Amino acid sequence: MKLYLTLFKASFKTQTQYKFDFIVSILGNILALFGDFLIIVFILMRFKNIDGWQLQEIALMYAIIELGFGLCRFFGDEFNRFETYILTGKFDSVLIRPVSPLIQMMLRRVDFKRLGMVIQAIAVGIWALSKCTFINNSIYLYLPFLIIASTLMNFQVSVILASTAFWTGKNKDIVILGHYSTRTAAQYPATIYHNIFSFILTFIIPFFSINYYPLLYYTGKSDNMLYLISPLLAIIVMTPISYFIWTSGIKKYSSAGT
Repeated sequence: MKLYLTLFKASFKTQTQYKFDFIVSILGNILALFGDFLIIVFILMRFKNIDGWQLQEIALMYAIIELGFGLCRFFGDEFNRFETYILTGKFDSVLIRPVSPLIQMMLRRVDFKRLGMVIQAIAVGIWALSKCTFINNSIYLYLPFLIIASTLMNFQVSVILASTAFWTGKNKDIVILGHYSTRTAAQYPATIYHNIFSFILTFIIPFFSINYYPLLYYTGKSDNMLYLISPLLAIIVMTPISYFIWTSGIKKYSSAGT
């Protein structure tokens, strides 16, 4: 914990050295991602709802996924650029230290500029909660669990996709397809997609288990209470899978050399 706090402070001082650039970067993050939400707004202005889901309900789906993604990038942004560690041999320095490589990658850099992602997701979520009608108010106690589950799921997906660099070297396109595309797709109801794609986002990269199925119950579109445990089941299944792929990749790794 002491090491983490030290690195946390160091990251903050480094990134706020140029305050104007730091503030502009956060605002840029907010505006860029809010543009994605505006696309949803414009679609709903034309069609009123998407397969029975109102704008505020889809906004809450969006907020849950985006908040988890923002927190994941805030603490684990180095996984997003993991290919550079493999291609340059920088991962060697991670392996020779007496600390878990996974923990080290989380501690190496805290990206404070990702606060823009977190702020805009919270703003959209607050607006959505003020407009939605739920079957009961227990969702306000359940929502923190969904946010934690979303963060963990985004982190696990990041680890799995980062690990592909052990075998492929460059993995930027894999990350875009496997994380960015699926996360964006999970901002909409599962029923608008083909069954195969819905299956992927439910069981392979289970983002729907984090937002769609729990909200399906709380908005009264289903009375299946088992949907409420879908985030927990997804995390329980994905945790050992992500760790196994990560450790398998480390065993596969051979230094780039200098």
